[in-house]
Amino acid sequence: MSETGKSLLVTRPFPGGQKTVAGLMGLGHRPMAVPLFSKRILPVDLPSPFQITATLFTSANGVQALSRDEIEIGHKLLPCFTVGDTTAQAATHAGFSNLLSAKGDVQDLIALIEKMELTGNYFYPCAIDRKPELEDHFRDTGVHIHATPAYEMVPNKDLPPAVITQLQQGEIDGILIYSPRAATQFANLCTKHNIELSGLPFYCLSPNIWATLSALGATNGFVAKAPNENALFELLE
Repeated sequence: MSETGKSLLVTRPFPGGQKTVAGLMGLGHRPMAVPLFSKRILPVDLPSPFQITATLFTSANGVQALSRDEIEIGHKLLPCFTVGDTTAQAATHAGFSNLLSAKGDVQDLIALIEKMELTGNYFYPCAIDRKPELEDHFRDTGVHIHATPAYEMVPNKDLPPAVITQLQQGEIDGILIYSPRAATQFANLCTKHNIELSGLPFYCLSPNIWATLSALGATNGFVAKAPNENALFELLE
């Protein structure tokens, strides 16, 4: 890495994207926040804690979408399953105390739920747009996943003009992508401005993200060894 670090696009939505930018600046890079989506919170009726076995979060967004004033002490004491440690931190900050982190991806979360053998109703605040992996896996089992849309990630309509110019001129050293949906959205915006995906350097949080980009024409990709930001940052060294 040069003394001035890498010129990077951070496509993660706010407020997480701002933390990522700060972390990359601390490592000597030159990151720019270019969120591909904006979060819209939806109204949610929390079930009584007496009606559920556990709460389930697959992202920090799901935690942040809940009104803290409506989270009862009973909710906070129930088992709370999270996909990874970042989401677990958000849940801890919201007051959940009985945390069980899968420290990975959705498949790791499924394995953890199966290992714990807690049957019953799972309250799952989630995004409107998502793959129903959890619901599909546990269908017709003793684990009843109650997916409750709590937020929506609305695609931003365009990239900043300065970023478009830098991409067209090959001045970006890395583009950090955090989900397959974000990969598709970024590819669509590149097509809009006649920017070729082939050759653009992508740093992906998971193999599924790179598979999406590759199918759309990307040829230069790096995949984190684990689905967390520390592993993603290691790719930049």
